[in-house]
Amino acid sequence: MTFRERIEAFWSGERPDTIPYSIYAWIHASCSDDPAWAPMFDAGLGLTHHVFAYDMDLTGVEVIDTTTQEDGHTVRRLTYATSVGSVTETCVDGWQGEHFLKTPEDYHTMAHIVDATGVTPRPERMADRIAACGDHEVVWSCLKRTPYQRMLVDLAGVGEFPFHLADFPDDVRVLYDALYRQFRKRTAIVAESPGRFVHFGENFNANAIGPVRYEKFILPVYEECMGILHDAGKVTGAHYDGRTANCADVIARGPLDLLESFTEPPEGDLTFADARALWPDKLFWANIGLSDYALPADELRQRVRDLVSAAAPDGRRLAFEVSENLPDNWRDAMPIILDTLNSLLA
Repeated sequence: MTFRERIEAFWSGERPDTIPYSIYAWIHASCSDDPAWAPMFDAGLGLTHHVFAYDMDLTGVEVIDTTTQEDGHTVRRLTYATSVGSVTETCVDGWQGEHFLKTPEDYHTMAHIVDATGVTPRPERMADRIAACGDHEVVWSCLKRTPYQRMLVDLAGVGEFPFHLADFPDDVRVLYDALYRQFRKRTAIVAESPGRFVHFGENFNANAIGPVRYEKFILPVYEECMGILHDAGKVTGAHYDGRTANCADVIARGPLDLLESFTEPPEGDLTFADARALWPDKLFWANIGLSDYALPADELRQRVRDLVSAAAPDGRRLAFEVSENLPDNWRDAMPIILDTLNSLLA
């Protein structure tokens, strides 16, 4: 099988000839000229490309984007000014500091901005990328975060959003509804675009949400939008790179096909064995823990065998990837992992 054929089998819940192993294309691009990659691709390593089948364009919004040097730091301020108000976020040395949403009024301003954002289909972008791929590449059709996750992670921040939700829930709901309307539009476009796998970029952490809010704010979006995608023949996955145990039961009841970037402790909080017991039918496109890459060769081989035995005793519903950080010793460790995987199902 080629890498692409293995992934197609994995998406279908079938048994490939070996457990697929891939790396995000943008991570690989940071050192793509290194000669160490060629033999790994020959041995079965794959590339995953993230592509958006739509454009989003602001209308009726003035964008004020300034960058200054302050006390030895690079400070970027981004302001969206509208007829109903303005919102501003600040990044210091590339790290988000001040978030857009700080007051009830900010939620209404951002809802106005969301409703003023046009969503234009770009199916040719997916088609062109798929056509350009080799046998060692696959393309993901990407959707950004669902409404709750968008507010939590990007717009208000994990530290403040729970207080907003408690202090002025009606205002939060105004923005949630606007984001949901927009998310439906993007979902409909992706459903009609090329590509089999649709990726929700959630960056999910169950401890920041909890099962009650998951069921209230996230599950309904999944049920509606993944239903649309399933009707179009898509496989759906979400970036669940953090802790998941707190929401395990509601995740099990939801329509999500695939947990992407799933990782054992200490990054996550469930072992592969626990996850497989909780979610016997879900697909895991999982990370090997960063610390595992530093193990001696024989221990790394055994670690990979143990992970496969726990998550895919029948060789199905499991793929590995590099999706967070490229290990410092990738030139040595990744070929060992590939060799081990290639020996398991042969």
